[in-house]
Amino acid sequence: MMKRPLVLVGFCYLLTLAAAVYFGARWSLLFACAALAGFLIAMLVPKTRAAAVFPAALLTVSLAFGSFYAYHQAAVKPTEALAGRDAVIDGTVCELPYKAYNRFYYIVEVNGISLKNAPEKLKIRVSSQGALNVGPYSHIKGKVHLFLPSGGEGYSSRSYYASKGITLFAYLYEYEKVQVTEPTQKPPYYYALKLRSALLKSARSMLPPNEANLVNGVLFGDQTSLSPEVAADFRAIGISHILSVSGLHMTTMAQLLLMLLLFFRVPKKPAAALAGIGVVCFMAVTCFVPSVTRSGVMCLLYLSGMILSRNPDSLNSLSISVLMIGLSNPYAAADVGLLLSFSATLGLVLFSGQTAGYLNRKYDKIKIISPLVRGVNGILGTTVWAVVFTLPIVIVSFGSVSLAAPVANLLELVPSTLMMNFAAIAAVVNLVAPQSFLAMPFALVSGLLAKYMLACAHWLAQLPYACISASFGFVMVWLSGTILLIAATFLMARSRRLFRVTALLSVILLLTGIFSYQLSVRNITRLAVLDGAGSVVLTRNGRAAVIGCGGFRSATVGSYLRSQGVTRLDDLQPLTLSGEELKNAAELIDEFSPRRLVVQSDGMIDTFLRKAVPQVRGVSVYTASANSKLWNHADIKVKCDGTVSAARITVSGVSVLVCPTGTKLAGLPKDWLSSDFAVADSALDDAELLDPVCTVLSLNQEDMREIPPQMRALNPIVTGGEGNIVLELKDDQTIKLRRE
Repeated sequence: MMKRPLVLVGFCYLLTLAAAVYFGARWSLLFACAALAGFLIAMLVPKTRAAAVFPAALLTVSLAFGSFYAYHQAAVKPTEALAGRDAVIDGTVCELPYKAYNRFYYIVEVNGISLKNAPEKLKIRVSSQGALNVGPYSHIKGKVHLFLPSGGEGYSSRSYYASKGITLFAYLYEYEKVQVTEPTQKPPYYYALKLRSALLKSARSMLPPNEANLVNGVLFGDQTSLSPEVAADFRAIGISHILSVSGLHMTTMAQLLLMLLLFFRVPKKPAAALAGIGVVCFMAVTCFVPSVTRSGVMCLLYLSGMILSRNPDSLNSLSISVLMIGLSNPYAAADVGLLLSFSATLGLVLFSGQTAGYLNRKYDKIKIISPLVRGVNGILGTTVWAVVFTLPIVIVSFGSVSLAAPVANLLELVPSTLMMNFAAIAAVVNLVAPQSFLAMPFALVSGLLAKYMLACAHWLAQLPYACISASFGFVMVWLSGTILLIAATFLMARSRRLFRVTALLSVILLLTGIFSYQLSVRNITRLAVLDGAGSVVLTRNGRAAVIGCGGFRSATVGSYLRSQGVTRLDDLQPLTLSGEELKNAAELIDEFSPRRLVVQSDGMIDTFLRKAVPQVRGVSVYTASANSKLWNHADIKVKCDGTVSAARITVSGVSVLVCPTGTKLAGLPKDWLSSDFAVADSALDDAELLDPVCTVLSLNQEDMREIPPQMRALNPIVTGGEGNIVLELKDDQTIKLRRE
């Protein structure tokens, strides 16, 4: 008999749903049938039937794949037929509105839609250029254009939003009449959203913008106001989980509530009951995202054990929580936050306490410093196993490996926990008594901790190879090898010496991979068209040049350069005079201090760029055209037509034409138009003039539907939110084209 049947069922169900998201609905149906057949066979064999493990696992796998397929057919697929159409919708705003990338976004439950055969229950994300005077549960009616989130099946934006019940995007036709009315009903969640809004404003009123945004991101999971640079820093050093409200946050809040209640002499069982109510309120304030729900259910089970004088089983609690989430929405496994929360918690439950206990027995010898030693050992135990168990998910989901993660977690974990405690007290006290100044001491401490976290994260993110791309072949080899080593260690023996040898071999594998990769790309020029950045980056032997720096933020370019081990630029050439591009250029100058800046003369008027220029060794200003040479074998020529410059890059005889938005091809030299490759971030009006082997378009799939036929005739390859397009150019003119 199985000792923990719920653990088997819960874990199998979640892992199967994760596989279903990866493979998609069509394969899920096939796998469901195969697992069901396996279950029937296992039931016919006496030994496997008696063991019960195999039949239970196979039946769970079959049900999970089957539920995913059924949910996709019933709730997701019917909405795909609505994509690309215009409609008048009448709906209710069901979450707090937010602003990002100069647009305003609203999550709307559609009550009525002017399309036949539309699903009765539909939740969409509506965007507008201007702000609407709406709040939670306001009603909105207007004409919209419906479209699908980017990506297809697998771990894409489309699957992520499906995990939140959102199956379509839309943008408002704002020139049409948009009706907004006050809420007609105010359910309990309305008050939770109003409380969330008040707490967010409370933190902003006490702290400087950067610190307030970090506090709100860590405490409430509000990442909409967090700067892209901060988010990129946290992702680069492997501490993005701090910004995703999960077990760490929920445990911190539950312990804080219990501590305060017990401090005011509330009996233990009533205190646990009141803390449980607080946990539910915190889940509502953080919008019941899957990772919050998982950790909240675990906390409620733990508090229930205190009330009933029972010791809850952590593994059972974890499995029950993920099973409940998976049953309510099979796409929940597409939420990377849930998978990170689950895997980190699993690592802590299984090994964190044992590791801390072992370290305490070995190093806790001096009574005076015993609390400090035990605290450090606890952090080490938590950090190591959280990083180890989340590493495969980070690699697969984010496509990168943070080598700085162990150190970063050590330096940031305790400050983030303390910051949450002080910030929570400050926000609540300031909300209840805004003029009393009682909240200021707590706000001051939380602000200082936030400032430390921001500075520490930025410093670590600047280190060479703090984050490396998982597209490097050796990363997956290293991950697979490490998993095999760990599995072999468990099968052979569980001696500590063997685990130490395994860890050492894993480190050797990683270092060997990095070294061999550096040898393999030696004397190879890589030309990368960055996804969503409006930039082309040339790298060779640790040196780099950036041609064009459009896009919404410079952090995308900065993250890519750091992943390539680049700490300083040789060349930086913005191609347009847009304020956004020049601001991005100034930020890249601040971070990478380029040896040369090539810019249009009118660009020097920009305030941001003028302030950053003193950090550049040499500045080349041009009016109509400019030429520059890199590394003795790469030539970059730019030609200006008004406010936009096109660039032609020639490397070892291979030519690439870069056409930013607004490029007029008719004004370019004829040999430029017959370049081997072309790069564009929008449709070109006179694209028929081009004759490349293929064209790389930095567009998403929705934009691709609207490009003219002459662009489709240019053999387009689209970044589309699916990764960078990279040309590897060898000196012998050998070319390798791939996506990373």
